Amino acid sequence: MRQPLPFWKRVGLGMRFAMAAIGGQALPPYDDYWYQRSGYDSAAGMAVSPETAMRLWSVYACVRVISETIGSLPFIVYKRLPDGGKVRAPEHPLYKVLHDSPNQWQTSFEFWEMMSAHLELRGNAFATIVQGPRGAVDQLIPLHPDLVQVYRLPNGRLQYQVRSRWESTIDYYTQDEMFHLRGMSSDGLVGLSPIALQRETIGTGLGMQDYAARFFANDAKPPYVIEMAKAFKDDATRDKFRESIQKSQTQENRHKVMLLEAGMTAKELGLTNKDSQFLEATQATAISICGVFRMQPHKIGILDRTTHSNIEQQAIEHVTDTMRPRCVRIERRVNVDLIDPVSEALGQGDDEYFGEFLVDGLLRGDLKSRYDSYAIGRGYGWISSNDVCRTENMNPIPPEKGGDDYWRPVNMAVIGAPPPANPLPGSAPPAQEPDKNTPDTTGPDSPPADLPDDEGEDATADRRLLALLAEESAGRIVRREVAAMRKALSSPETFEEKMQTFYGTHADFVAQAICIPDRAAERYVQANLNRLREASDLEDRASVLDWIEDTAAQELASVALGQVRRIGAKKQ
Repeated sequence: MRQPLPFWKRVGLGMRFAMAAIGGQALPPYDDYWYQRSGYDSAAGMAVSPETAMRLWSVYACVRVISETIGSLPFIVYKRLPDGGKVRAPEHPLYKVLHDSPNQWQTSFEFWEMMSAHLELRGNAFATIVQGPRGAVDQLIPLHPDLVQVYRLPNGRLQYQVRSRWESTIDYYTQDEMFHLRGMSSDGLVGLSPIALQRETIGTGLGMQDYAARFFANDAKPPYVIEMAKAFKDDATRDKFRESIQKSQTQENRHKVMLLEAGMTAKELGLTNKDSQFLEATQATAISICGVFRMQPHKIGILDRTTHSNIEQQAIEHVTDTMRPRCVRIERRVNVDLIDPVSEALGQGDDEYFGEFLVDGLLRGDLKSRYDSYAIGRGYGWISSNDVCRTENMNPIPPEKGGDDYWRPVNMAVIGAPPPANPLPGSAPPAQEPDKNTPDTTGPDSPPADLPDDEGEDATADRRLLALLAEESAGRIVRREVAAMRKALSSPETFEEKMQTFYGTHADFVAQAICIPDRAAERYVQANLNRLREASDLEDRASVLDWIEDTAAQELASVALGQVRRIGAKKQ
């Protein structure tokens, strides 16, 4: 059995706890520190602190959306390439620390979620840097911001004083031993607490929330009086009557019929909640708190100002205006406090490695918008098929099947520059007209042959004019095709029949309109017909028609230009 400590030891231990609790400075027993409420006083009469502020649903929702979003973003360590690009660096000692598990008991999601919550509620987030088997930064041990004090030493460096939560001890850490995220600051040492600065707004919300709770717990409708002709015999009878009325009209008995004795009348006093516009005031406070956290109201369930036409734009603003500044704040501090010191210790070059949150997933649009953007990027040659697969989290296409190939439009060239000898890599003009028994090479996926090398500006002008004519002719064909199919979509029950009828003669029309072989025209028609057949509903078929309208003209123009080049090569 443990023996109680002597009185003088208990006093000394209490004083050590008190000194640690206030940052190492002892205060006399009569100081106001020991008698004031926890938190910041507000004009609404509510004590506001980070803990009490989280009782307000709008504050909790804003902090949760921000912290969970940042926690869900992968933190990637990259290596800069000589050409200005970047590549992931899983071999870097900090990759697993920042991407997988910063310490022994937390995942990266839990760690970044907690650090973000500290930053939103207190303006600061701290974690000690621990060396170990994974290098100079083996673990990041989070600290509660209320236990940390920051000081500037005479040499300009920072020192961190950390109180123990379980013992009456104080530890000191140098600037190199602490990972410190600070919010907007007035002195550059610590960030300002949003809760302290906005305590009036939050205190008003807490006051209305507590009033609503009391209203539903104790109210028999708003306050009223009961008038009667005779007085009660004594105080006990009056109190018993009051209690019976209170019990019959509160909690589970709310809104039940109230029975009065003969000669009694009830008279309502004061304003009702509807008259005081209580709900409107509550929502106005919630929107004000969204402004404090720079949060789009629809993200916490306030949908009054959200429509189908602006919801996508608001989602983009959430990423660019709400999340991006917070991500950049963390990224810069990670680079300065963690990655740069490790790179210096390993003898790596300055700024060779850096870290970023991967926010691409937050900016993804709907399926049609994404596929339209991929089609544009593929058509103009700055993304490959495997770039699209990586973005969509799909398995890559083998390089030997063209997964890493980049296309270049054949009808574009640098102003003033001569046309390229081969419009597409690997293309070469055939020596003669293709035989009917040989496979057709005039499809949209086959590179067209080049015309003979003519000299002079006239030849260049002829090529450009030929490309424009091919594009215009192909555009008319595609517009005719899309218009016919959109008209057929207006009658879903007969769509299949009309589609078969149209495409049954469309191949001949395409071959004659732009003078390409029948097999190439049939291949083009069959590809579009298969796409429409594979679509599961009207919406998917409409998306396929949008895709055909955007890309098919370029394919047909490429086929037509390839055929003209072959004819030109044969004549030469």
